[in-house]
Amino acid sequence: MINMMKADLYRMSKSKGILFFWLFTIFTYSISIISKSYGGITLEGMYDLPENIKTDIGQLTMNSTFYFLLIMPVFGVITSEFGEHTLKNTISSSVSKRLYFMSKFLFSLLYSTVSFALANYIYYAVNRLVNGSEYSSVLKDFTKAFLTQLPIFIAVISIFSMFAFLLRKGAIYNAVTISAPIVCTMISQLMMSINTEKEFLKKIRDFGIKSVSYGVETMSARIIFDTSDDYRSNCYIICIMVIVFSFLLGYFSFSKRELD
Repeated sequence: MINMMKADLYRMSKSKGILFFWLFTIFTYSISIISKSYGGITLEGMYDLPENIKTDIGQLTMNSTFYFLLIMPVFGVITSEFGEHTLKNTISSSVSKRLYFMSKFLFSLLYSTVSFALANYIYYAVNRLVNGSEYSSVLKDFTKAFLTQLPIFIAVISIFSMFAFLLRKGAIYNAVTISAPIVCTMISQLMMSINTEKEFLKKIRDFGIKSVSYGVETMSARIIFDTSDDYRSNCYIICIMVIVFSFLLGYFSFSKRELD
């Protein structure tokens, strides 16, 4: 497994997808640093941010942008190898399907998480260096906010890894992962727009409202400031369930299907 991960690490260092990941990340953060404000891609978010928060903490609440950026490293680790049709050469008597899946899933999780953390802390350091303490929080507060949010993105990476093994085709993987939050937002908004006295439809509307509260964008922002134990516990329970489900479904879909 270690040798496979070393080979993947070398291959990722040459990947154009990782280059695009860092270019888009630098572009996003450069805007924040230059404008001394925070922003990013928003879709379904329903949350209120406190007034006068530091720019770096505000930018953390916009980390839902990484939902789209993290598609790239997972693609590079898993999906690209399906496209190159090298699996049959990799999986042999010494490398079983089980070992291959474990190595790829774990490396995808580690590599993407480290990239995500590194991007956030580089931004923190540059913003503090350029804009000073007026627009940046102390390292302890930034780290606390980041670690509070981190499980959400570990769950997102797990979902991407599952889709990579489940879908196998690069074009389909990109289409599904990119469109998923847009489709979910549209469905939630449709449910929320229901205006009726019928009990069954009212339950659908209430579910739509609640589902938005646990979307990636809302959770990644709200969890930083929401001191409610119930909300945070619910978020972390959802993350654990997603990680376990993604691992199991990814494993069974890969182990039961023939290699192309």
